[in-house]
Amino acid sequence: MNRAAALALALVASTAAADRRERPRPQVQIDLGAAVVGLGLETPIAAHLALQMEAIGFSTFYLPLVGGGVTTNGYGAGVRGTWFAGRDGRGLFVTPFFRFAHVAAEKDTGDRGHGLATATGITVGQAFRATPTVDLRFGFGAQLLHYDIHTKGGALHATTPFLAFDLVIGFRR
Repeated sequence: MNRAAALALALVASTAAADRRERPRPQVQIDLGAAVVGLGLETPIAAHLALQMEAIGFSTFYLPLVGGGVTTNGYGAGVRGTWFAGRDGRGLFVTPFFRFAHVAAEKDTGDRGHGLATATGITVGQAFRATPTVDLRFGFGAQLLHYDIHTKGGALHATTPFLAFDLVIGFRR
């Protein structure tokens, strides 16, 4: 009977240790997307949820190519929540996000102005553990880009749906 109790205790202890190793931990992240390059900090807030805040460089360099607006460039911040299907931060994930940036753009006439750009959207993808300290995430989805920029010659406005792509590289201890 004592051997069975010792075996059960060892099994519970090893399972608890393995469970602690597999749970997501805070990460410093590099976020590379269609409109953003960011540096952020993500922290788990529940068994399947994490919250990230980031500083970003923002651009809509691709909008003129698809007739969606002008090129804007700027800097700002973002926040995103991530739901993981598994408790270990790997596999399927869903990430809604919101970003805002102070941007500059110019009209065809060379008239330059400044304003606010926002991007809100969602990506779905896969998360992988590349090494014991590096995670990779690949996600695709949709976003809604909006900017409102005032120039001397008039305003530049756009509200444009666009594809969302994210490659996130996370570093943890």
